[in-house]
Amino acid sequence: MTQILLIGGSDNSGGAGVSADMETVYGLGAKPTFAITAITAQSDHLFFHTHTVPSKTLKAQLQATEMNQVGAIKIGMLPNKESIGVVSEFLSEHSEIPSVLDPVFTSSSGGTLSSYEGIASLGSQLFPLINIITPNILEACRLTKLGCVQKEDLETLAHACRKMGANAVLVKGGHLPGKHCVDFLLSKDRGNCFFERKRIPGGTEVRGTGCRLASAIAYHLAMGYNIMESVDRSCRYLSSYIEERVQCT
Repeated sequence: MTQILLIGGSDNSGGAGVSADMETVYGLGAKPTFAITAITAQSDHLFFHTHTVPSKTLKAQLQATEMNQVGAIKIGMLPNKESIGVVSEFLSEHSEIPSVLDPVFTSSSGGTLSSYEGIASLGSQLFPLINIITPNILEACRLTKLGCVQKEDLETLAHACRKMGANAVLVKGGHLPGKHCVDFLLSKDRGNCFFERKRIPGGTEVRGTGCRLASAIAYHLAMGYNIMESVDRSCRYLSSYIEERVQCT
């Protein structure tokens, strides 16, 4: 069975982070293996604490992974510059394996998950090593220091991320108003594309959607799909997941 390596923070509530990643990978039919970058204490609405895993421990977790079984790598929370350095070195040693980075800076409950220095170093240290990054609007704006108020701005943000070193960028537009959610994919191999789907009432209350989307993209890349196909299939998977969760509440 194909394995997906999940690098990110733990969430004791199970709503996001590596817990959401693992659930997604299992559900799609692959086996997750993971390396924890930070331990967070949070609920659906409150953030209590975060503890960064020492770089030595993070590096040991990655060294213990049997990479000959891994088909793709998904990266989430990287709490500081040191953890980014460890992951960057690791990816350099395994450049043949497709990778997805979901840059996580804050929790949905308002907690800070990455240091200022860490965010500032992402472009130079990590972006060139990643097959595709998947920031939402707020994350893309913070990375590029640009704004976004309409659909056309998604493309501007994506090109700015490309200039920072990213190979492919999916800017998630769920924070824009309107009856439809619009994401924009920019890829040097496959051109660019808007992905548009009807907004699901109550969907913004579902946690961990960014984690799940990036994990699904990693899974589909591991299955041999190209970036555009992987994003398309993963967006449809996420919509189905959100609809199911909303119906259960």
